[in-house]
Amino acid sequence: MTPLLNPHAHVVLQARRADVDTVLVDGRIVKRDHRLVGVDLAEARRAVQATVDHLRAEIGEQAWREGMNPEIPETKVLDNPYTYTDYRSAATHGDLASQR
Repeated sequence: MTPLLNPHAHVVLQARRADVDTVLVDGRIVKRDHRLVGVDLAEARRAVQATVDHLRAEIGEQAWREGMNPEIPETKVLDNPYTYTDYRSAATHGDLASQR
């Protein structure tokens, strides 16, 4: 992480998790040598899976699928009022493009 010109921005915008060797929370070491300390990852995975299972049961399978794969609305190119040309494409003006 060099050159270090603006340390605050550098940490916020450039640092990655691989740059963090040790983390202390409330005086306790929770990460050392790039590894979490005192965390049961298998238990965390079980808790997350239990939460997912509960949500799926509560909202129903169809709502779950729709929430996980939402419809993406169709995009449309908008006119640019700051275009200094008479060119108009069919993509932005449809039938009006040929009426100029």
